[in-house]
Amino acid sequence: LGDPRVRVVDARGAQQYAAGHIGGAVHVDGFGSSIPRTENGDMGSPEEFARLIGGLGIGNDSTVIVYDSPSQRMGMVAWAFLYFGHADVRILDGGMAKWLAEGRALETELPEWPAVRYVASPVEDVYCSLDAAKAGVERDDFVFWDTRSDDEYAGSEAGFRAPPRLGHIPGAAHLKWTALFDPDSQTLKPAAELHDLLEGHGITRDKQVASYCNGGARGALGGFVLQVLGYDRGQAYAGSFAQWSRQADTTVER
Repeated sequence: LGDPRVRVVDARGAQQYAAGHIGGAVHVDGFGSSIPRTENGDMGSPEEFARLIGGLGIGNDSTVIVYDSPSQRMGMVAWAFLYFGHADVRILDGGMAKWLAEGRALETELPEWPAVRYVASPVEDVYCSLDAAKAGVERDDFVFWDTRSDDEYAGSEAGFRAPPRLGHIPGAAHLKWTALFDPDSQTLKPAAELHDLLEGHGITRDKQVASYCNGGARGALGGFVLQVLGYDRGQAYAGSFAQWSRQADTTVER
């Protein structure tokens, strides 16, 4: 934390952040309006992201460490940095749960990092657009990874930000996002175990993989994990199922 090149980002809700955060951490809520998004669920412009991040004192050469409780919030924020071309972005494995379990301190004082110039350069290789998603349904070398709950995938539950049609993208593999974490330590499972888990669900390295959920956060966590594991063709479908199910020309399976 004493390294001036490091910036810590708290991705929890505003009330949680205000009640106590890691020293020096700035706040970017992984839900809500912090991350620039368009009305249809796509990612916002690079200029919007640059204003937000530069205003928090984060430069292009900063090492960014994102944390939350942990949950999908950190995935949304970390993947957004990845998409907008940040060179060194990481997540704090175990998040606040591990931090507190180790007896580490929190602060309520708000940091005052000076604003800097930030340049956002989208990396399209990690992003699945609506058009790419529509084309992907027809491809043998493309697999969707549905990170939602069993009931959301089956179409028996609407879930967060209920989509207009229930079910899943045709042919999507299903692996709930919480399966990525050790239930006791709340850290991500070891890389070898995650590889086996993904492969066992048809989420394989030889295919282009697009992870999704309802609103984007769980899918973004999946997309970030794919990159960490070396899935060169791993992406997040930011618009996710809420966007997909609103289209007149898309099919939904149940």
